[in-house]
Amino acid sequence: MQLKHGICIHAHFYQPPREDPWLDWVMRDPSAAPYHDWNECVYEQCYKPNMAARLLGHDNQIVYIANNYRCLSFNVGPTLHSWIDKRDPELSRFIAEADSNAVETFGQGGAIAQAYSHMIMPLASERDIRTQAVWGISDFVHRFGRSPKGMWLPETAVDTRTLEALASLGIEFTILAPHQCAAVRAPEGEWTPTPGGSGLDVTRPYFTRLPSGRTISLVFYYGSIAHDIAFGGLLDNGDFFADALLGRLPRDGEPRLLMIATDGETYGHHHRYGDMALARAVQRLSDSRDSVMTNAAAFLSRFPARWECKIAEDTSWSCAHGLERWRSACGCHTGGEPNWHQAWRGPLRDALDRLRERADEVYERQMKRYCDDPWLLRDAAVKLYLMDFPRDASIEDVSARKRGFLAKFCGDLSCDDARRVLTLIEMQRMRMFMYTSCGWFFNDISGIETRQILAYALRASEYMRDAGGVSAEADLLSDLKKAPGNTADYPTGYDVMMKAVMPQRRSIKDVAAAAALMSENRAYYSYRIKSGGRAYPSGDMGLSVARMSVADTRTLEGWQGSSVVLSTGGLDDVCRLTDKDLPSQKEIWRNFYTGDLLSTSRYIESAFDQGPWHFRDLPKDDRDIIASLRTKDAEIDQMEYAEELLADNRRLLVQLDMMGVSAPPFLQAAASLVYEQKMRGLARDIPDILDLLKPESSLEVLLEEARGMGLTPGLSALAPAMEGAFHDRLMSARGAGDRGAFESLLSVWKKVCDLKIDIDRWRIQNAIWGILVRGEADLSPAVLGLAGALGFATPARTTG
Repeated sequence: MQLKHGICIHAHFYQPPREDPWLDWVMRDPSAAPYHDWNECVYEQCYKPNMAARLLGHDNQIVYIANNYRCLSFNVGPTLHSWIDKRDPELSRFIAEADSNAVETFGQGGAIAQAYSHMIMPLASERDIRTQAVWGISDFVHRFGRSPKGMWLPETAVDTRTLEALASLGIEFTILAPHQCAAVRAPEGEWTPTPGGSGLDVTRPYFTRLPSGRTISLVFYYGSIAHDIAFGGLLDNGDFFADALLGRLPRDGEPRLLMIATDGETYGHHHRYGDMALARAVQRLSDSRDSVMTNAAAFLSRFPARWECKIAEDTSWSCAHGLERWRSACGCHTGGEPNWHQAWRGPLRDALDRLRERADEVYERQMKRYCDDPWLLRDAAVKLYLMDFPRDASIEDVSARKRGFLAKFCGDLSCDDARRVLTLIEMQRMRMFMYTSCGWFFNDISGIETRQILAYALRASEYMRDAGGVSAEADLLSDLKKAPGNTADYPTGYDVMMKAVMPQRRSIKDVAAAAALMSENRAYYSYRIKSGGRAYPSGDMGLSVARMSVADTRTLEGWQGSSVVLSTGGLDDVCRLTDKDLPSQKEIWRNFYTGDLLSTSRYIESAFDQGPWHFRDLPKDDRDIIASLRTKDAEIDQMEYAEELLADNRRLLVQLDMMGVSAPPFLQAAASLVYEQKMRGLARDIPDILDLLKPESSLEVLLEEARGMGLTPGLSALAPAMEGAFHDRLMSARGAGDRGAFESLLSVWKKVCDLKIDIDRWRIQNAIWGILVRGEADLSPAVLGLAGALGFATPARTTG
């Protein structure tokens, strides 16, 4: 049988950790609008579409849906994978199943691990290199249920120390850019220099010998094709993409592997419809007679590397100057103004290096009180962050599991000692996160990526103070004054820290006050809240008092005390706290109901001696929630007036419509408010929302009533619930093979289209595709009709 050459498309899926380090939650980022944040943006544009990429025919009808993850070699950054797991467990399952499918198809999985938090490994300490690799491997095993064969190095930054660490941990290969190869030699041959990748044949794998005597395989991606994918328009057409790969394969008898590697976000986020071009290219490549889609692990298991190479030390794929992009003003940049400099990069790294040295000294000195090998504990501590705690898990449950883990290394710890140990570990996690490569990648120290790593640095310094009694914040701020920025608002790193980072820091009492203002109990971001008290209403005003406890699930840090919230019904609520127990109910009742507002305020300040906190002190997302709730309250307050206004002017509206005259804006606003409320009521009160689409339903009556007055109520309030109900009914019909159910669904869908209800078709299309692929329900006319209505090229459509 003729040997088929291997083609491998590697996608590096990654987003930096974006969690607020005080709340451990990704907060709203206005720069990502209309999305909540950049993770959400890239998820919608890339990660989700690639699990069901559409292939379209000439008439823009869907002819195929592909799970692109199944055909790829890929890595998913651990911080991103953790976010995906929470945001969309189905996508996380699809990614894991894609790897399992590759094992069945090729003998080896397509997924490889990644160094944990995207630290530039050659610029890291020996300990950090090892921990980053260990954490990346542990996260991979947790997600995919097997040990990784390969590991992606952040920015493909490489040196011999890093390769030694990977090989010592059982990693068999990594992927590099062609210019990262310094020399090669054939078996028993002489060394041939390959400066900048010149003369390097990237279609064969290589191995490199390490000082320890170990070896590790290296696969160099095809640089010019990767460049054309990312920057040259190759993704404009999937056929051109496939042709470019097929045309670069050598035609000889030697086993060959042609690999390309790009950011996974290229396929949909950086290039719109890139997921569709990828699906088409894979379809073409899968039909090739002299090549086969594969992955590096599968190819190397059949054809181990025979040629040897030497790496170009301290190099990366995105800096022409080696590693200088992450430590000096090398000129490589993204974004910003033409005259901006990068002189801030070196001082920023110096500042963080000094903080790292102090943090590591504190960690080792303090941790030796509890365990024999603090760094072995740090390597293992990733398991603390892989523990899955449901939102209803109590702090007692969280504490029991975390203390159970610590007992393996530290024995039985007291509550205070367990908190200190967990705080030291969290200090190390923040300390590693502050080296996330994106902090240096762009063009100014005030960028959101650099602000993020500065927030991690500040949080690490807080933990150092709390657990080790060492204050490093002043020195950090002083060092940041030496990092010059490019703007008048942020002339130095110090200004970035003071203006952009410091305002988001919050203590555990800040969290307690925020939870009280939000009336939260149980789970609140990474905290667990217990609260019990009483409310004292009086018209628009109200007083809420509670005995509460707050505990951080990461460190088990806790606070107990009492809270009071005085509300006037607007956005000027105020909260105060005290470490003491609640005053007596009689005392609270007397001061609130019998005193004037001034005396009540004085009483609150004397009984609750800490504060005040206001809505403006809340996290961004909570401010949005409160604003929405309070404006919704105002809307409800005006609903009775709007209903009266509409009722009093119903004849006028009917007559205006008959005359072809538009209703005045104030009547249109009142009508819009009333009918939107009625729509929400319909969606809420009916057992099966799809029944609203039946003839003579309450929705039809409501719409007829509105049309008679020249009004066109929006139906957007019905869309999400209808999408879910339609999908569920389709899945039920699919399982039962009920032809009658499909006929009913087709009628329902036609009604949806007639009413122009803007339902998201994505999940529904995926479900009907599953039916078409498996030939379920014998592909009856109703099934094909429904598929056609949903945008598929069905036989009737293609022949007619």
